[in-house]
Amino acid sequence: MMRHAAAIMVFFLTAGASAAQTPDEDARFDAATNAVRDRDFRLAVALFEPLAEADVPDAQFNLAVLLREGRGRPQNHVEALYWSALALLSDGTYAQDMVTELLERLPLGARQAVMSRLLDRLTAQAAAGEPDAPRKLARVYAELMPEPDARLAYIWFSICYALGDNQCGEGREEMAEGIDPEDLIDVQIEAGERFASLPYATMQDAGNGSGTTQIP
Repeated sequence: MMRHAAAIMVFFLTAGASAAQTPDEDARFDAATNAVRDRDFRLAVALFEPLAEADVPDAQFNLAVLLREGRGRPQNHVEALYWSALALLSDGTYAQDMVTELLERLPLGARQAVMSRLLDRLTAQAAAGEPDAPRKLARVYAELMPEPDARLAYIWFSICYALGDNQCGEGREEMAEGIDPEDLIDVQIEAGERFASLPYATMQDAGNGSGTTQIP
């Protein structure tokens, strides 16, 4: 159950919100928000952290809030950026202000280190065939890097669009505007090769019962 309005209240360290995916995660999320209400911030961090690692976006956001404010653990803006960025990449638009603030506050080296961690995490997820990983990778390259990388963003938006996400088509075309037309064919070939190396191509073929992908 989503309670994003309550998530903003955690910004003031009083309440929380859950995007939990299972009853067990929902129960653990509720325990974490109860810990916030009780001002047991160390317990709240301990409870939110495994949920954040499991890619529960609201837990990622709430953990980022606590780390940014220094509640439960000493203040850590680098970790706060990492977790709030992951929440944002899962379409947690409520994390946008925090991500923007921290990107402006942190020095270049710290921002680059966070981007490297995000890319490592998401690249591993793509290699495992997780369906949201290409879109998240594309957004890191297009929106979060100190300097956008149109080529890599185009590649991952292309893969994401091939998997059926129409919004990634818009991102792909936007990134194409930043690529020299003479280079675009090579980038498209690279996107196809990258796609073929990932589990998504096999998943699609298996789903069709044939070696070709049916166009809806």
